[in-house]
Amino acid sequence: MYDLRGQAINSIGVRPGRGLCWLGLCLAVAALGWGCGGARVSGLKGAQDYYEEGMRALEKGRCIKAVEQFQFAVNNFPGAQVAPDAQYHLGEAYFCNEEFLEASFEFQRLLDTYPRSGWADEAQFMIGETNFKQLRRPELDQKETVGALNAYRRFIEDYPDSPLVLRAQGRISDCRARLAEKSYLSARLYHRQKHLDAALMGYKEIVRNYPDTPWYWEALLQMGDIAQKQDKPLEARTYWEEVWQQAPGDELKKRAEEKIDGLSLPAGD
Repeated sequence: MYDLRGQAINSIGVRPGRGLCWLGLCLAVAALGWGCGGARVSGLKGAQDYYEEGMRALEKGRCIKAVEQFQFAVNNFPGAQVAPDAQYHLGEAYFCNEEFLEASFEFQRLLDTYPRSGWADEAQFMIGETNFKQLRRPELDQKETVGALNAYRRFIEDYPDSPLVLRAQGRISDCRARLAEKSYLSARLYHRQKHLDAALMGYKEIVRNYPDTPWYWEALLQMGDIAQKQDKPLEARTYWEEVWQQAPGDELKKRAEEKIDGLSLPAGD
């Protein structure tokens, strides 16, 4: 084989007589920690080193530094033994920095890339947490609440034996209460505007869909008020008596009792 000047070169592109120079260059590079083929040798940082530095940064609350270290480990050493750990903690580092969308992406990436990882259950739980941390006030759009609720339910379905199940169940209760409150506020707005049929429809939705939340009892109280306004005292009494007899907490019972005491029933009832 010949170069553009007509000089012979061997199969690896080195002219005869220059092999010693090539060998010397390789030895010089190897002395810096890398072989001629690009394989890393001892003395330079590897995946474990970046992972440990990331963990130290995360423990100190240096979230951005942790992101950098875990990101380098994940991107440059995807086949390393420590790669799944670095991937999970990359999500944690973003979560630490309140970058919840990025955190959710990295947790999902762990589930997609390392589905058999020991971090899989925690990653699914943390996807719920990234949504939960973004919950808006009840009167606003509740898409993050729905996202969190779905993530926690999927977590319990996929990992029923995880020690995080109890926490997920508590979060589900919180999310359902938030959605019920959103419906209650909408119904109350119709109620105040004297759109009683629309308000009643909203209260009935709460009673039907959210019986495990505090807003169930509030909805029953308001349904009694509407029944009273519509000249249905017996129906009103039915709603209020349920609250008086079964609601948790003395405050709800007292309110229901006061409404019953002030109710005028038809003669003979």
